[in-house]
Amino acid sequence: MLNILWVEDEYSEQKQKQWFKDRIVTVKNSFDEAELAIKANLFDYDVVVLDINLENSEHSPNVKKYADQFSKGDVRAFLERSGMNLYFMLLKNGFPAERIVFLTANANATTSNINDLRQAFDSGDDDSFEKILGNITSVFGDKEKNEAYQFINDPDGCDEDDITALCNYLETYFNNLNEGQQNNTYEILRDTAKNCRIDVPKALNKGTNQLDIDLKEHEGNKYLVLRRGVIEGCKFLKKHLEKQVEFFQFREFIKDKENHEITVTDIKNYLDTLGQSFVVKTPTDQESLNIQYRLFLRTLMHEWEENIDPNKKSKITDIHTFAWLSKMARNWTSHANLLEPLNHQLIAFLFLVNMRAMFKLEKLNSYEEILLRCISTPIEIDNNLSIHIEDSEAKIDEILFSLKIPEYKEDKNGNKIVDKDGNEKIKNFGEKINAIYQRCTGNPYAEEHDFQKFLLQYFWVNQKQEDKLKKLTASTDDFLPTLARHIFSYSF
Repeated sequence: MLNILWVEDEYSEQKQKQWFKDRIVTVKNSFDEAELAIKANLFDYDVVVLDINLENSEHSPNVKKYADQFSKGDVRAFLERSGMNLYFMLLKNGFPAERIVFLTANANATTSNINDLRQAFDSGDDDSFEKILGNITSVFGDKEKNEAYQFINDPDGCDEDDITALCNYLETYFNNLNEGQQNNTYEILRDTAKNCRIDVPKALNKGTNQLDIDLKEHEGNKYLVLRRGVIEGCKFLKKHLEKQVEFFQFREFIKDKENHEITVTDIKNYLDTLGQSFVVKTPTDQESLNIQYRLFLRTLMHEWEENIDPNKKSKITDIHTFAWLSKMARNWTSHANLLEPLNHQLIAFLFLVNMRAMFKLEKLNSYEEILLRCISTPIEIDNNLSIHIEDSEAKIDEILFSLKIPEYKEDKNGNKIVDKDGNEKIKNFGEKINAIYQRCTGNPYAEEHDFQKFLLQYFWVNQKQEDKLKKLTASTDDFLPTLARHIFSYSF
């Protein structure tokens, strides 16, 4: 799901399978290759895993230059610790420290145990936390045990600061115990960094399950998953566009094609911009995250302007629905903030349907599978799904009826009937929610509505009107039923 950069000079497929399982991994086997990746395309990675000792790297002129600078010309001595140089290169190039880890054999058992203790606390595994702490302090006397446990004996519970204080105490205890003994490579880095008031990543021991635990934590970060899905989606679409220009169907929605041309270069630039939209570092507060999503959404929907008519496309209901969803989202985000606060579920949903409207896509693609994970857990298909959908639509109709939005009617000649003020009566669900949007825009006293839900429910109502519920309830891996299973809980 996430793209991992792994720097390892003793690579083997067996190691990759053992330590990374079936994850997407880009491997660099030497210091020079790793430096080039960091300086060339660091944006493309979500997590970086470093080996500290890269002594099997080529003794290239570049490596010799670094050896002259950092180890008095001793190339081997430089390479044995060159992972440290790569770490600081990553920081210098803006990569988040919290997504860099050292996977190394050069960390002792005590360091490993203290890292496990932090992991257990972060994951909320109280049983493992108690067991690990008990193992660590089993060599302590009563005095040292009391001193260690005082950091976490607050009756109100312990927090991150308490755990940090406990781990610092444990590290100091074992450092004093091993005073006079030669430190391993990781400990040298850690101690040097502490003297400079710099934090360094935790060291994960090779041959343990620590890396798998750490990567699962990153894979639970929905911002990272959304970012990866968008990047992979834009790559996929751009690649297919280069093979077949007809792959881009958006031109069929244009009203005035003579004065509104969209070139292949325009489309590529659009995809490049979207693919580079999400910053590498996860925004730390809700306001920053909302701004990030707002900028992305406005860029995503920008193309659906006045000269684009969702009704001009062929009679394929799915494409028509996706196009109208994109058009409404464009209008709603351009003129109001009624969809805010934005979240990863909505952004993933709108990216999926927007690309289905703009490009000729058939089977479910790998980038879509990534984005669907951002929305919600898919429901199990059963015979009651159609009933659930009908019940949900009835609830929507009740809400709209309470707003006294009149139904659209036709006379015997099929002409629209207007009310006494000359306004057209409203018929379909899309027109209803657009009328609500117009009433609420700029009106501080307007009744509150969940406009995110409106967009999702529009999908269901359109499918029902076209009698496509059987298609949605099919237990296949086609795009429509798969999308339906993922958005159902989020929709109602």
